[in-house]
Parts: sequence; C-alpha cells; structure tokens
Amino acid sequence: MLGDVYLTKSTRDKIMEATLELANEKGYRGATTKKIADRAGVNEVTIFRHFGSKKGIVEAIVEKYGYVAELEETFRKKITWDIETDLKMLVREYFQLVEKKRHVILLSIKEAGTFPELDALMNRIPETYIALLVSYFKTMIDKQKIKRIDPIAAATNFIFMNFGYFMLQTRMQTDDLYPLDTFIERNVELFVQSLR
Repeated sequence: MLGDVYLTKSTRDKIMEATLELANEKGYRGATTKKIADRAGVNEVTIFRHFGSKKGIVEAIVEKYGYVAELEETFRKKITWDIETDLKMLVREYFQLVEKKRHVILLSIKEAGTFPELDALMNRIPETYIALLVSYFKTMIDKQKIKRIDPIAAATNFIFMNFGYFMLQTRMQTDDLYPLDTFIERNVELFVQSLR
C-alpha cells in the first residue's frame, strides 16, 4: 500500500513538472495532454485519472507551488528585530523560495489572465509578503528601531527591489553581472540607510 502512495505521488509530480516545462516552452495551449503525457512518460489516460483535465493539473500546481505559508513561517521563526540582519535574511529566504518556484512564477507571467487560480496564487504571494513586511516595519517603528516611515511604501519598495533582481537574473541568466551576495549586501545596506 505504501508503495502505491509513493508511486502515485511520483506520477503526479512527473505530470506537474512536465506541464510546467511544456507550458513555459510552448505556452499553455501548446502544452497538450498528449505532449504532457509523453514528456512525463505516462499514458494520457493517467493524466485524466489523476487530475481530470489539464486545468486540474494547473490547480494541483497552484496548490503545490504556493509559498505563502513558507513566508509566514520565516517571519514567525527567524526575525531578530535587528533591521539589517532581518532584511538580509528575508532577501536570502525570498530568493531560495523564488528559485524553487521559478517555473511556476515564469508560467504565471507568461500566461497571465489564462488561469484565475494561478493569477490568484501569484497575487497572494506579494500581498502576503507586503502585509508581513508592513507589520514588521510598524513594529520596528514602535520599538523605535527605525524612523517613522510609510510602512506600505517601504514594504512595496523592498519587494520591487527583490523581484526586479529576480527578473533581471532570469532574463540575463547570469550571476556574473551582479552576484546575489553582492546584491544583498549593497542593496539592503542602502535600503536600511533610508530607514534609520
């Protein structure tokens, strides 16, 4: 029985990964269930048995690749209330998360408007991140660890800075121009100067 559960999960994962790969290469319409089945190494009937439809695969991808809970967990467990330490940690955590979710993020950009479920997931991520950062900045203001700022503007700018770097690195596909560690050190230091 345990072997069957493992096999099912493995098969589902292969189908989801094949869907992401094909949708990123050919777009959603070009990623037919036949091509997905071929890429995943399964029979097309297996797709319908596990997911019901191609839309069902995308819904499973949304469920699997959402990382709102991981962001919330990071804020709960790793905040030290030292602004520079915290922001550098948050950038590192953010990039670990987006790197793991790169395919689904790129798919959501490429296929914006095609899947309300995927759009909702991708909207929830920055909304949650902004809400967590706003709460963090408000607490830091209350603790008098940073000056009185507009916490929403600060949170939004912080996220734009990080997502912009992610998109630049994705587009250029090189770390040579501005390595992540350099980006984190220099940009967080500059950002923190505006908060003190």
